Amino acid sequence: MVSIVTTKPYSSDYDECLNRAADEKAANARPVLSGAVENMADYDVIFLGYPDWWGTCPMAVFTFLGSYDFTGKTVIPFCAHGTSGLAASVRDICAAVPNATVLDGVGVRRPGMDTSLDTAHSTVQNWLSGLGYGSSSKNEAN
Repeated sequence: MVSIVTTKPYSSDYDECLNRAADEKAANARPVLSGAVENMADYDVIFLGYPDWWGTCPMAVFTFLGSYDFTGKTVIPFCAHGTSGLAASVRDICAAVPNATVLDGVGVRRPGMDTSLDTAHSTVQNWLSGLGYGSSSKNEAN
């Protein structure tokens, strides 16, 4: 598992973080990341998790996607959101990695916004099962 982290951390203040995200989106920015995946060629399937920021992925996700060759890889997006679901994020990911296969993603409304943690968990489990990654005895052993 790899976290996509920028060299300039995002504020924990909601409004400051939201303002920075809006500015980065407007500028189509590619924030500098603080780490790298040394062995990306070893991965065929990438689960890509992110929050919905202004109807798409954070710009740092696009920095990540642009940093590697995704040719022949499968990208499986998942997103936590407030009210907009996956919005344009899957379309934008497809555009960022045109030589990859991007599967249908899942958007989970963050708990506390009329969604219980159990509902979020169930949504993710059902989505994973539909992709063949559900909690079968084979997968649980891995």
